Amino acid sequence: MKRHVVYLIVLSLFISGIFPVLFANPVASQDTVAVNESIYVDVFVLPNGRINVTYYMTHRVDSGSIGGYDLVGIQENVIHDPSRCYVEMDGDRHNLQVTPITGGFGLDWTPRTQAGETVLVVFSYYSLNRIVERTTGTFTLEGSGESVTGDMGVFNWAPVQWEWDVNLYNVRVVYPIEMNSAWIDGGGGISSDGADHAGYVVDYRQGVWDESNNQFEYDEDNLLAYPSNPSASPRNFSVSLTAEPAIAYDHLRIFHYTNWSFYADHLLPGSIGYAIEENLNVYAETEFELELDVYNYGDFELTGVTVDYTIPENLTLISSTTLGYQATLEGGESFHISYTMIADNLPAILKVTFTIAATNLNQSDWETFTVNVYVQEYIPPLVDAGLLIQIILFGLGGIAVLGITVYGYRHITSGYGAKWEVDETTSYESPTISIQTFGTPGEVADLDPVESAFFVNTPRQKLVGMILMSCVRKGAIRVISTDPLKVSDTGIRFEDLTYYEAALTDCITNSEFQSDCLDNILEDLAEKVQEKSWDADFEATKEAHDERVEGAWEELESETTADGRTDYYFNRTYRNRGWAWYWLYQHPRHDSRIGDSLTPSGGTISPPEIPTWFADMADAAGHSITTAGRVVGDVAETTGKIIGNVTSTIGEIIGGVGKIITEPLKPIIEGTSRCVSHDACHSACVSHDACHSACHSACHSACVCHSACHSACHSACVSGGYR
Repeated sequence: MKRHVVYLIVLSLFISGIFPVLFANPVASQDTVAVNESIYVDVFVLPNGRINVTYYMTHRVDSGSIGGYDLVGIQENVIHDPSRCYVEMDGDRHNLQVTPITGGFGLDWTPRTQAGETVLVVFSYYSLNRIVERTTGTFTLEGSGESVTGDMGVFNWAPVQWEWDVNLYNVRVVYPIEMNSAWIDGGGGISSDGADHAGYVVDYRQGVWDESNNQFEYDEDNLLAYPSNPSASPRNFSVSLTAEPAIAYDHLRIFHYTNWSFYADHLLPGSIGYAIEENLNVYAETEFELELDVYNYGDFELTGVTVDYTIPENLTLISSTTLGYQATLEGGESFHISYTMIADNLPAILKVTFTIAATNLNQSDWETFTVNVYVQEYIPPLVDAGLLIQIILFGLGGIAVLGITVYGYRHITSGYGAKWEVDETTSYESPTISIQTFGTPGEVADLDPVESAFFVNTPRQKLVGMILMSCVRKGAIRVISTDPLKVSDTGIRFEDLTYYEAALTDCITNSEFQSDCLDNILEDLAEKVQEKSWDADFEATKEAHDERVEGAWEELESETTADGRTDYYFNRTYRNRGWAWYWLYQHPRHDSRIGDSLTPSGGTISPPEIPTWFADMADAAGHSITTAGRVVGDVAETTGKIIGNVTSTIGEIIGGVGKIITEPLKPIIEGTSRCVSHDACHSACVSHDACHSACHSACHSACVCHSACHSACHSACVSGGYR
């Protein structure tokens, strides 16, 4: 019977999916009106003359919605800084998706900013080439008017132009030039003595240039101490320039000089850098591109730059845009290589290893790194393409089939479960999981860690988040981002998956979890837990759960080294009862206890090593483990940052899952519940006392109510339920 039901449901879904595609009408887009309230640009000049730049861009949406734009017009050779790229709306921070494009970057975010809302977009990058360059001549100092002859550092730069008006456009250039407190007034302004110490000279071309090439003075032009806090030390020389407003296509030119002596001793030797996607999802037997940027982030040249690579079996290089040799890279210069490859039809993680070398560098200064290529096996479709076309062409016949399908499905399923009637008394109750059973006193249900977590009322988003963590550890799922939560099914299985882990991988469509599918996982989990626990003692089972949570922590803390405790936390099992982390994470003091346990004891020279699978996930969440560093001599500070990033990453994963689970319910909560209420359970189950009691408990798991309640009724009534 069940097989017939499945066939009918599949056919119904297929036909219902065809007709909207054939007959859907396009929807007109709404015009968007947004106001650029302010743009603040902080430019930090480094001692070697390079710059770190951060844009703070505030946009108000009056109608329609916005979710991205292009930031174009960046002239220098740059790399963006992911740790300082984000958006803020209503006090919440979200990830900013950054895509390199010609002359700049594409900036995109979700959720979109709707009419009546304001968004702050923060984007940061650092230059690979030196911006402050040496020049020699005679100059008139801005402070005293004195004429000087010598070497000066010229800063001739501009922020991006906009095709929109900007209410306020400010650029602040902060120099590595410390100010004496005597040169700073009470308002933070710099005196003429401070300006002379910096060697500050304004070029006549500094100003606002409009679209017709007319020059205007800035509305505000101030020399200020940075930071503005009077108690800060040191405080540096800075130049603040403001256009209020900046009209569309205005060109803000910052053109002035400071003394070259502040930069002369800080030029860096040539050094290799690279940028590449280190984890790549690909489909078997389908060509894909692997993009590599190689650059010199020093100031002096690199000669004889070569790129060598090692490609494993099951992966074939079809072509590349260069042989990998570049005679010379000047300071800040870069070149790009695009490799076209194809993978065999086998699910695997294939590692491509690169080595970048230069003839004027020691081998220890070369760069070697690995790219993980996650290959998803191609499985031929079950329905032949020709048959599929025939089904589409004969869609009218499908309407008749659909009617038969609906009738047949109703007929087959009419005898199953309770009949839920939704009326004005039906209301939404916050989902909590509670199962009451009628078993043998002292009998403990044989549950795995996730089933046990379900049994003791663990919130739904935490349950799914725990399952996701295990899938990532087993290589089955890769987290791409956490806000919004984006994931991919890698096709890899380092270990066998449980029934709920396998189900979770099936919930991924277009890099997103489908909320209805997650609900089905929880319903299946409810049924499985009921099957295992119907004859168990609730209190004894709950007590065993708490003992295992505490026991896992005791085992972890019995490890004598921080590395041993770290390995136990991420990798080991607890007494043949599943992954230890499942139990560890359920402790109410998990976040504080992990800090105490993983911090190295005295004498340790480096922080604990976090496994790669978790470090990659942390990078996707914006809480990088790798950039926290392994700084010898500063173990406590580095470890604290790493542990903070571990707990933040787990929190981001749980939070991302929670949004998927709860957001689809919002419009339903405002009206009636798609699940059943306490009253509905009463009306369905009141005929049997034991069944009523079981359902009363199971119903509190509102969104797994039908499954949990049906299962609880079945167990209670069939087994007798006597106490």
